[in-house]
Amino acid sequence: MGFRNELQMSEAVARHFKNSAREVRVGNCILDVIGYDKEQKLFSVIECKLGSAVTKVSETFGQIAGYQAEISARPHTFIDAYTDKPEVHLRWGRLMEATNGNRYIRVAFYVALTDAACARIDLIRSHKQNHPNVGVIRVKEDGSCKDNLKADGRRDFELAKAIPTVITILQERSDKPVGAILETA
Repeated sequence: MGFRNELQMSEAVARHFKNSAREVRVGNCILDVIGYDKEQKLFSVIECKLGSAVTKVSETFGQIAGYQAEISARPHTFIDAYTDKPEVHLRWGRLMEATNGNRYIRVAFYVALTDAACARIDLIRSHKQNHPNVGVIRVKEDGSCKDNLKADGRRDFELAKAIPTVITILQERSDKPVGAILETA
């Protein structure tokens, strides 16, 4: 099959995540895919990139850093933009669970890369050293998505894993501004 463009790739990635929406604008950023998993009470933000060149892969990790900053600065805008999408079905009760009573959100950030880009395991490892919380989704040519990377002849789930970030919504203490990153969880 193969992908002709990143839009097709993002459609495949959106199918991999629960309750997903594509092309969600938050501030000056357009997020390729956002998903929400109600069991984990976890939002996922995914940036898709077709190329396998060093500059393309590096650009993708850089974009995720920008998205994290934008969502941290504007968590209400993030939630509003996501829930305004017609394909998203979060009722008030589920939204209160997702935001822990409108206090914080948990967000996992991912880059979705082609099999060819993921084969550059040395490059992926280098980026994971600089961005340890960012996960990697391996997108195969048939559109299937994998939560692992092929490294040293085996599937490596740990290298591909995202570590969720906790972002405050409401100010709980005077020393914690709205949108502060509390911790990784």
